[in-house]
Amino acid sequence: MSLRAASTLVRWLGPWESEGFPRDVQRTETRLAGPRPMRAFVYRPPGPLAGVWVLAQGLHFLGPEDPRLDRFCRVLAASGVLVLAPFLPDHLRLRVTPNTTDDLAAAFDEAEAISRLEQLPKPAVFSISFGSQPAIALAGRASHRDRLGALVLFGGFAEFSTTVRFCLTGRAEHEGRVLAMAHDPLNAPVVWMHLLELLDLPVDRARLDAAWRTMVERTWGRAELKAKGARDPIAHAMAAELPPSEREVFLLGCGLREGAEAQLEAISGRLDELYAFTNPRPHLREVRAPVAILHGRDDDVIPWFDAEILRAALPPGHPARTLITGLYGHTGAATVSPGALARELRTMAALIRTLVEAPRGGWTSG
Repeated sequence: MSLRAASTLVRWLGPWESEGFPRDVQRTETRLAGPRPMRAFVYRPPGPLAGVWVLAQGLHFLGPEDPRLDRFCRVLAASGVLVLAPFLPDHLRLRVTPNTTDDLAAAFDEAEAISRLEQLPKPAVFSISFGSQPAIALAGRASHRDRLGALVLFGGFAEFSTTVRFCLTGRAEHEGRVLAMAHDPLNAPVVWMHLLELLDLPVDRARLDAAWRTMVERTWGRAELKAKGARDPIAHAMAAELPPSEREVFLLGCGLREGAEAQLEAISGRLDELYAFTNPRPHLREVRAPVAILHGRDDDVIPWFDAEILRAALPPGHPARTLITGLYGHTGAATVSPGALARELRTMAALIRTLVEAPRGGWTSG
């Protein structure tokens, strides 16, 4: 393992540093060809390259322009690798669709061309949150499965419908028990953007979709709005601008009205059918690259035990690592108790080793 790369990652990703970022990484913008031409940021450190990352963003309207994601890409690049971060069109629209795998494939093909030109190992793919769906599908695709150097999943989900339920209710099932866990209430509008097409409601769907997106744009990235009642004035002010017939549905979609679970139950079968393409299991059975599954213990969007489900779906004996950490939540650093610090630092060491090795050729065992 490169000690210089590891020390760089420790410096910038440790709990002691959450704001600054490496200043010597150059970020440029390019256009990627493919089924849908798209923008991409390319992060390049000074000096020679040791490998290439392709980053699959989660659902976010800013994509790689989100300051948190931009910082992470700069940190990865500072360890001596090139990072290609595409603006996945449907994820910018806050939509989960099967088309995103093709978009990610176009980004990977570009990264692979860079790797070959600079005589580097096969590119590695790093996915965040809902970026796990296209990343896993790409890694298992016959056209690409032998071309990935490694696949790293951070905060990935195992089943779309159970993730939706958790986002709306905070309840999740683990080892036969139903658990009530802290969940991010700011995600409710994105969930309803997906559910609305399945519900028979007399509303202007395009107008509600746009209103929920605006709600997301006004609230995401503001941790203080997760507190009970904090986001209510924003939602009520927006509801007042909608026709009376749509106000209650809008507020329901913001998590400010009862009835979400009943609506979800009414469409559960159709939801599973419509989003069957998100099932990672058939793709994971075909993955050839080594896989690292990373998850925050306190993730309030996708429960940490989804990592165990993803690991179990890999073929027996597949080179894989599973790391559950309390150092990071779903969108950034988390607070660690003094009693857990030693354990978390050991986990961080394994995480750093994974981030160093993945773009440099991966690994052959856990």
